[in-house]
Amino acid sequence: MNKKLLNALLGLWLASSATLSLNAQQLLDQESQNKIAKGYQVAPVPLNATGKDPNLLGYGSYLVNVVGECNGCHSGGPQSEYMPNGNPYLKQYPKVNPATYLGGGRDFGAFPDPAGPFPHIVSRNLTPDKTGLPMGGDTLQAFFNTIRTGMDMDKKHPTCQGKPDGKCLPAPFAGDLLQIMPWPAYQNMTDLDLTAIYTYLSAIPCIEDDPKATVKRCGAPGSTTPGPATTAVAGPKNSNVFARQIQLDGTQSISSDGKPLTFAWTIPSGSPAASIQNANTATPLVQLVSGRGIYSFLLTVTDSAGKTATDTATVNFLGN
Repeated sequence: MNKKLLNALLGLWLASSATLSLNAQQLLDQESQNKIAKGYQVAPVPLNATGKDPNLLGYGSYLVNVVGECNGCHSGGPQSEYMPNGNPYLKQYPKVNPATYLGGGRDFGAFPDPAGPFPHIVSRNLTPDKTGLPMGGDTLQAFFNTIRTGMDMDKKHPTCQGKPDGKCLPAPFAGDLLQIMPWPAYQNMTDLDLTAIYTYLSAIPCIEDDPKATVKRCGAPGSTTPGPATTAVAGPKNSNVFARQIQLDGTQSISSDGKPLTFAWTIPSGSPAASIQNANTATPLVQLVSGRGIYSFLLTVTDSAGKTATDTATVNFLGN
């Protein structure tokens, strides 16, 4: 084959390979964005996003609510997992019960033999305590250790040293490890996956283990659990876009009193020019009228008491 022709064909192949790699990366980025958006869409409770990475928060929700379906085990059980008239197994539109969401308490019965003098395995409360840390105050490192090794930090059911007494696990079951919890599979998650899950669990409302207990998980004795602060959540975040018209999203913003928020979208100083349609709604349309570049949009939300919060959406326009 002619050497010049061979070099030309090789150049074309390399160019096409680079294009395929770029397209694959774009698809991966878009898929990640889709998962983050879906995570916010399916979160069944208000989220306290203050100080948290919004991308990790949305992705964590996707892992907890879609991939892991953690609430199936970490709620009170089938009778209280869903709202009345919201049980999908009765052909009803699914509505998760926020009063029991990830609060634990599901009794899986005596383990390993329901007929023996063995302890009941009860799912744990994954919600934050009054410190804001999930699972009753676990640090991120402690959470990593639990999922990677299966170690039961609470030491609920030690290995029996003698005859089973209803509180210990008989050999060969290891009492220092979580039983039933599928950590052997979850331990293979990436550090990013686990960090996202931890971030999400840090943002959900606290649920008391026992409302009658003297020591309150969610606050001081006799106090009520504080609600989430008014928080602005603006999307998308750091998205690559090729179309000149996009839609902004402030629907995940939180009102401290649960009443409707007012929305105001503006363009910060220094951002390329753009046109915002219906800037006083949660989901305005935007026309990117300047050339390529990174566009920013500032969302300000105001609750019924006049408290405000802000957040910024950013997009990288790569189109023509």
